[in-house]
Amino acid sequence: MLFGFEQDKEIIPQVYNFLDKQELIMTFLIQYNSCVEDEMKIPLIYGKNAKNIQDAFKNFIEDISNVNFGKIKIVFKCHLSKTRKGLIFKTKKLENYNLKQILKNYTYGLCFNAQKLFNDYVYDKISKQNPNKTVNQKDDLIIVDKKYAILTLCKKINKHNLEIENEIHRSLTLIRENNFSKFYIVCPRNENFTRFIEIKHFLYDLNKTMLKLVPYKISNQLIRRNKCQ
Repeated sequence: MLFGFEQDKEIIPQVYNFLDKQELIMTFLIQYNSCVEDEMKIPLIYGKNAKNIQDAFKNFIEDISNVNFGKIKIVFKCHLSKTRKGLIFKTKKLENYNLKQILKNYTYGLCFNAQKLFNDYVYDKISKQNPNKTVNQKDDLIIVDKKYAILTLCKKINKHNLEIENEIHRSLTLIRENNFSKFYIVCPRNENFTRFIEIKHFLYDLNKTMLKLVPYKISNQLIRRNKCQ
């Protein structure tokens, strides 16, 4: 399950296929920005009038370089074979960006594993929401202060037919092994999944642990709370 674009083609996972074009572009850029270095980030403003995900990169490249895009591609091709690191253009506006790599991504395409992209986004957001806590990540499991955990699942959830039996079983095993007081399974929010669902379990030794399925909004807003958002 990939999320991104190739030359003149978008690759959209099913979990996001209900989004309109603008929401889709922002959903990709927000997650992309959460998992790349600062020099590779694309400000969200460049996605607002974009026709597709790739076009947001083009808008950014044209604006920051102050060069016609046709000329940018010519210069890029001339520099691509050089091994020296650094930017193609040497203005102050560019000094904080790796435009060469951004151009390369735009030209040849950029795809992520959708599950990993979502997981890294959630980890980044949880870490920022809990600056005074220890947040650890192990694959798709995020643990906060060894007290509660978040299992990320990039899957479209239908509240009337959850189909997450395997994830619930795994969660219960993790709760038993680690004595978590709270456990969240988080999935991207969609039009049919807007409220958390408390999962009832009847194993005596686990009944004190809260287990919830949570719709996770993909947003660049940061709200610091001591719970999963």
